[in-house]
Amino acid sequence: MTAPLKLNLWFDDELSRRAFLRVAAGLGVAAAAGPALGPTAARAQRVTRLTLGYMKIGDLSPMFIGLDKGFFRGEGLELNLTSMVGGAAIGPALASGALNVGWTNTVSMAISHVKGLDFKFICNGALNKKGTNDVFGVQVLRDSPIRTAKDLEGKTIATNTLNNVITVATRTWMDKNGGDSSTLKWLEIPFPQMEPALRNRQIDAFTAVEPFVTVPSSRTSRVIGHPLGEMAPSLLIASYFSTEEWINRNVDLVKRFNAAIAKGTEYHNANKEEAREIIAKHTGQPKEIVQKVALPAFEVPIRDSDVQVFIDHSFKYRLIERRFAAAEIISKLAPRA
Repeated sequence: MTAPLKLNLWFDDELSRRAFLRVAAGLGVAAAAGPALGPTAARAQRVTRLTLGYMKIGDLSPMFIGLDKGFFRGEGLELNLTSMVGGAAIGPALASGALNVGWTNTVSMAISHVKGLDFKFICNGALNKKGTNDVFGVQVLRDSPIRTAKDLEGKTIATNTLNNVITVATRTWMDKNGGDSSTLKWLEIPFPQMEPALRNRQIDAFTAVEPFVTVPSSRTSRVIGHPLGEMAPSLLIASYFSTEEWINRNVDLVKRFNAAIAKGTEYHNANKEEAREIIAKHTGQPKEIVQKVALPAFEVPIRDSDVQVFIDHSFKYRLIERRFAAAEIISKLAPRA
């Protein structure tokens, strides 16, 4: 048996640590779900269970579709899903072996890589295309005097996890539009709690991903910027990942997972209205809201250029100590453009 991966787990904050402990406690036996499976052993089993850490957002539409349409089952896979707050919490759980596959944003991926963790994206995920599906929104109260990036200087702003894709995107938007992002005071708040915190004036602003843009802005907030479009015409927001060691021990399993995601991606693109209904089912959001939200773009092949954008900006804002090529965090098993 291959020795377990030994890592000094890192946590961006207490929230991430608590989330990891909950997963480890709940899945301790199921870390389970992931003993090493060689190609022969995997094929010999009718169904292989995968433990996957995810978020209840529309970004995972291809996976939700794969579950509903039997694409994973058709590949001999059963997903054991664990909802978590974000990549900063999912990463430590995956590194410990409590998860087999996780969902994380590209900035968290870059940070973990520079810290020495062997994480790799295994396939493409949620893409932002400038001007067509800006899924992030910087929001303030409707009666707030804050109207521009400059007005945000020195203010308290919330993100779901610190030092992630939202902080990098927001800082880029602010600096490109006349503000000084180094003056921001960041507070970590889960997406569902951001609107109440804004309403209670615990924060001055927040940046969130759909549906936490459309929902708050329909009743409480005002959107003053869409930061992702300021970074590049196309970029990878987040995707599915695992450790390189686990990937190498489970090549056939990863290929089958990718095949199911590819089918889910193609189905989403061909049936977008039905996809929204499936998203509503899996996220718990009302159908009428999901019908209005901006959704990420989904493509099967992953492009290095869509990943490189966040690596370069993470270095610019000193979240990582060095630049590196996007290929270093993309598995060789991932479908490539």
